[in-house]
Amino acid sequence: MTTSHFQSAQQSLQASLTVSQLNRRAKQLLEKGLAQVWVEGEVSNFTASSAGHWYFILKDQQAQLPCVMFAGRNGLAARRPVNGDRLLLKGNLSLYEGRGQYQLLADALRFSGEGDLLARLEALKQKLAAEGLFAVERKRALPKMPLTLGVISSLQGAALQDVLQVLKRRWPLAKVLVYPAQVQGAEAPASLRRALALAQYHGQPEVLLLTRGGGSLEDLQAFNDETLARMVAASAMPIITGVGHETDFTLVDFVADQRAATPSVAAEAASPDVVSLLEQLAGLKQRLNLAVNSCLPRHQQRLDHLSLRAEAPLRSWQQKKQELQYLAGRLAAQHPQQRLQRTQKQLQQLTNRLTAARPTQRIKKTQQQLQQLSSSLHNSLANQQEVRYLKLKQMVARLHSLSPLNTLARGYALAETQKGQLISSANQVGRGEQITVWVAEGALECRIEKTDPAAIKN
Repeated sequence: MTTSHFQSAQQSLQASLTVSQLNRRAKQLLEKGLAQVWVEGEVSNFTASSAGHWYFILKDQQAQLPCVMFAGRNGLAARRPVNGDRLLLKGNLSLYEGRGQYQLLADALRFSGEGDLLARLEALKQKLAAEGLFAVERKRALPKMPLTLGVISSLQGAALQDVLQVLKRRWPLAKVLVYPAQVQGAEAPASLRRALALAQYHGQPEVLLLTRGGGSLEDLQAFNDETLARMVAASAMPIITGVGHETDFTLVDFVADQRAATPSVAAEAASPDVVSLLEQLAGLKQRLNLAVNSCLPRHQQRLDHLSLRAEAPLRSWQQKKQELQYLAGRLAAQHPQQRLQRTQKQLQQLTNRLTAARPTQRIKKTQQQLQQLSSSLHNSLANQQEVRYLKLKQMVARLHSLSPLNTLARGYALAETQKGQLISSANQVGRGEQITVWVAEGALECRIEKTDPAAIKN
């Protein structure tokens, strides 16, 4: 070997790559050059690891492609693929350096036939949008605290139970009406339309929830029915949809008054939180108490002031009334009937004691004396009662004749100065002064035009 050939071989050796370096470069080129590709094929050799990752081959008649879909990505799939399924996969190409094998890292999948469904759904969506059924301005506000809610869902699905649990927890005051319907299969669109028509016919719910759990695009086809979507748009009451998962969209979602990510979220959107409302009420009650406590003393002072002014004309009458009540109380305490009752009680006690001792002769003699004393006492008490009654009647008549209100009722009046002094002489006031004249019913505010101390009405 010549020297030139040796040098050329040595330079080539220095420029060579290790297997690891080559695979790493190839991986970088694949991930950079073929990112986010769509590929369609048939599934074979499908396996699922204990960690939830899916490993399978996607093939056609001439070639095959190793694929992996990690657990964090395959959770949104409608179902687990099986060998023989045709899939449309989206993902990035990468290379497993340890074996020098390239593979597709899938992050989304659709089963064969979904493409046609999506195309038809998009065309129908554009049609309804052009008619204005998706317009924001036609969306109606939801009632703040509905007392009657309607739920259209399957009785066998978990979505209905989720909705009922949320409503029971958040808003137990509401009455929930369930309109059962099929949510999957060929009969589902007609069943959903009948349930919606029944709810509209009843007219009881203040808001309707249209719900079902997650599923594939084919499973959710009932909610892409054009007639159902138009009925939802024409509903007399607001409708909230909660169909599938957060990433699922159907036609009814676009025409409904509000779309929720899941059935549970739809129930939350339709119901207020009773705990939050109670907290708000407690806050409002505290604010109201503070407001009342701040203004109540001021109004109480004014009321006291007005009460004092109103009590001045009646003070004299109240004093007379208190005296009369005091005399009536003393008279009631000395009433002959009460004294007689006390005497009879004492007599009964003595009788009991005598009966216990059995002094027969003394008892007969004492009974005669007691009967005489009782008769005499009764006559005396009756006489005293008559005398005191006449005396009380005279006192009441005198009090009534001396009552200022009685005098006012006969046409007389009381006049007092602004300082509250009663006016008994024309010399107490001068021309132009303001006085108050009290009559039997009310008071008159007067101004002195003229005084005549010598004038006396005959």
